[in-house]
Amino acid sequence: MKSFIFSTILFSALSAQAQVMMESGHSGSTKDGALIVYGGDNLKYTIPYDKIKGSPYWQSGWAKAFLFDQRDTAMGSYRARFNFATSELHYFDKKGEEQVAIPGTLNTVVFMELIDTSKIATVFRANIFEVKKKASCKRCFVQELNQGSLQLLKITQRQLKSGDSLFGTMKRYYFADEVEYFVHSGQQYHRIKRLNKEAIFEFIPGTSAYVAWIKEKNLRFNKESDYLLFFDHYNATHKKD
Repeated sequence: MKSFIFSTILFSALSAQAQVMMESGHSGSTKDGALIVYGGDNLKYTIPYDKIKGSPYWQSGWAKAFLFDQRDTAMGSYRARFNFATSELHYFDKKGEEQVAIPGTLNTVVFMELIDTSKIATVFRANIFEVKKKASCKRCFVQELNQGSLQLLKITQRQLKSGDSLFGTMKRYYFADEVEYFVHSGQQYHRIKRLNKEAIFEFIPGTSAYVAWIKEKNLRFNKESDYLLFFDHYNATHKKD
């Protein structure tokens, strides 16, 4: 129900490889494309993104996004992209200058599809209390992978890692994800250690009615997209008691 209400508000508003020691501290980003990391030695390091294998962003391109403050009041739409490495939003202000949103100022970020900008691509939320209580990453935004009464939620920590090069002459850096999933069903948020059909279906009423449909679609539930296809179909067809 919350997602439906939100959509209405939106449209009405129009190891050999070791973890980097620096990672224990707070990290941030710069507008010129670098990761700032504060380590346990109280030193600040700046590592250009082009020196790190992988992308820090949810999607590399810029997309239309609606921003909402801590009271979920609409702040307007901007070209933006979300940084998983720092849990920060990068956006272009009204002057066309790239900015990084001040931590704690945003409650919700709604990204629209690139082609059809009237459709929601994904939603990031900062303050879902029941999720924050159970999540290992307290500062991370929660990503709504689909909309509807039944939702699959995801928290992505894109962590900076390091390892020695082939001949040990220099450090190499790369991103690696640590992911948490939650199922939002009714008023409950259930933490899932990993994508697993039995674990997830335990929290979804009436799944036995979809056995034939699952077989017809040949869903193996071994990838995220299978769950999202099922969740969308379930939301469109499930009759509530």
